[in-house]
Amino acid sequence: MSSGFINDPRVLHPDVKAGPNLPQQDGAQKPGSNGPTTENTDVYFWYFGKDVSTESATPAYSQSMLSVHANPPGVESVVNTIDGRASVASADYSTATGKYRGIVKLFLLYDGQVTGDATPEEATWAIATGFLVSADVVVTAGHCAFDYSRGLGRLIQAKAYVGYGTNSVAFSYGAAVATTDGWINKSGSEPADLSFIKLKRAFTAQEVSTYYNMKATPLSGRGVNLGVVGYPGDIVGQNGERGASLYEMFRRTDYDLAAADRKMLQYQIDTYGGNSGSPVFDSEKAVDVIGVHVLGGYSYNSASVFNGNYGNRCHAYFLVAQALTDDQNNPPGSSHPAGKPDWLWKCTKETTESDTDPVGAELDTVMNSAKTVVKAPATSIVDWAQPLTFGTEAGPRLSILSSAAIATAGRLAADSVSGANVESLSCTRPYDGILGRSILAECALQHFLSLSPEDQKPYREKMGNKVTALKPLYTRVGPRILRGTLEPSMRLLLSTIAGPPDSGSVRATRESLDAEKDTGFGRALTADEEAFMKGLIDTADRDAVESFWSTLTTIGDVIGSAFRKAGPVIADVAKIGLPLLLGSGTGTEAAGGGRPLPPPPPSALDPLGHRALLAEACLQTYVECIQTESATRRKSIFSKILDKVKVFGPIMMRASPYVAKYIAPVVADVLREVNGQNKAEFLDFTYGK
Repeated sequence: MSSGFINDPRVLHPDVKAGPNLPQQDGAQKPGSNGPTTENTDVYFWYFGKDVSTESATPAYSQSMLSVHANPPGVESVVNTIDGRASVASADYSTATGKYRGIVKLFLLYDGQVTGDATPEEATWAIATGFLVSADVVVTAGHCAFDYSRGLGRLIQAKAYVGYGTNSVAFSYGAAVATTDGWINKSGSEPADLSFIKLKRAFTAQEVSTYYNMKATPLSGRGVNLGVVGYPGDIVGQNGERGASLYEMFRRTDYDLAAADRKMLQYQIDTYGGNSGSPVFDSEKAVDVIGVHVLGGYSYNSASVFNGNYGNRCHAYFLVAQALTDDQNNPPGSSHPAGKPDWLWKCTKETTESDTDPVGAELDTVMNSAKTVVKAPATSIVDWAQPLTFGTEAGPRLSILSSAAIATAGRLAADSVSGANVESLSCTRPYDGILGRSILAECALQHFLSLSPEDQKPYREKMGNKVTALKPLYTRVGPRILRGTLEPSMRLLLSTIAGPPDSGSVRATRESLDAEKDTGFGRALTADEEAFMKGLIDTADRDAVESFWSTLTTIGDVIGSAFRKAGPVIADVAKIGLPLLLGSGTGTEAAGGGRPLPPPPPSALDPLGHRALLAEACLQTYVECIQTESATRRKSIFSKILDKVKVFGPIMMRASPYVAKYIAPVVADVLREVNGQNKAEFLDFTYGK
């Protein structure tokens, strides 16, 4: 089995030169890149003392190790109507090379269990699961290292067995344990529920040669064959022992860390107390572990994750755990943290993680796709294999149209549900604010893309989280909706050939910048939205006002309606409207709760959808972050966005005032198709709500 990044010497020792056929680490991650990141991580650890049991005999009394925040307390979850767990074949963990040989049965003893006259032999030890990442380091849950749920406190002894339940079991015992800052200082933060037990005796190659790779948890997945393998305590062996045998369950799973509770890996795989610390594999090959099972008791179970924006930096914990021998030979820089018990040590470890940040990687993928929209059309554009590119003039216009089309489709779906009255709604509901929102979003995106990587950096994390949360719905819904925009798209493309509109063809309108007056009361704005809207309006100059004289609106209308009528419309319709167009409540599973929907095939329209998604995420990020900029910087951002609004706003307001009418037939057809499927409750996204 591969030991992957945990045992890669280029990762464990960043100063070691890579071999001739291996890429070298290149230091800190550059903004916008997918390279390594160098950071400091606080690692907390303690030793088990000199009186630990070295006997291989199992404790006389044991019970399941339960997660700290199980709901209800003390309950882990068999979440399916039919228990899907299966006993692991003996051959998979009875020999040194078996694929599950590196999974460890743990017996754990805590400080709170040996008070008074009680001895370790008389105590009831907890059972749990772990997995080997080297011959002498076991990864398990953080609540296996320190117990908050019953007030048992710190772990003081650990017995570790590989091949437990077979005739070739091998034994070792713990010397120390390392865990996370979040688990120690936040009273058991669930995303930080992770620990590394250092064994006093390393397992030999004859006993086990299967060590697992802790792979950076992908930010999202569709139809991933996730599996949890461990020793569940609700299954009783022939001799009456709980958790006596190894069990596994794999299930095709869709997940999205950005949208998940606590940003953890969620799955409907059956587990029970005793599974705490089990590896979560991403395939039945059982090579890569992408999470540690830590939490149950809900309609789903959860794992803590590795690396990236939401995960634990596992290299640091492994390096510290591997170095633990006794308190006379601590890792360099170790000290007793102030205000903590004298048995607790802290070490700050700098590591260079070799795996990419999944949020940043997802953002870069979408950004690269979105940039193709404005590339010059190729001479071979009629070739069906050639990506669709539209140039710097038509590309942004089509992106604005795409954004408005998708958002309008979502609102029409949410307001109609059945599809019976979509066409009438498209004529009566105030969807015009969506077009203004799409214009501002594209203009904000153009400003963002003009920044240097260093200047983009403060916005990337927020922007990346928004992109990754919404991308699954865009990917599935976008191409189908965009096919309904043929006529307005053709008009926009022809307008780039025909030249600017005749200013005399439309009468001049009022010059008001008063967005309150022009848009009515509308939705209540957040403080950030109010400040951003006011900043744009106050920055608008005479040229910005006059640029809209050839339209039936004003720049004040466009800005005001973008916030008061539309708001963060994509985030709203993603909850109900877009999933309805997929015929399900989540957008990731087939109607009726069946198997996960397969990933959609690539579409030539994907870049337009990606650009629309990226633009809205960019606008939301600017709204949330603009007040952290200096007054001079804010004015510069507003001015540059308005420069783009002057270019694209008037033509878009003239060419596409009736987006909802073009989209309505497409939405009606889709809703009629799914009307026979299970209906989800819907929210009424009416004006002013």
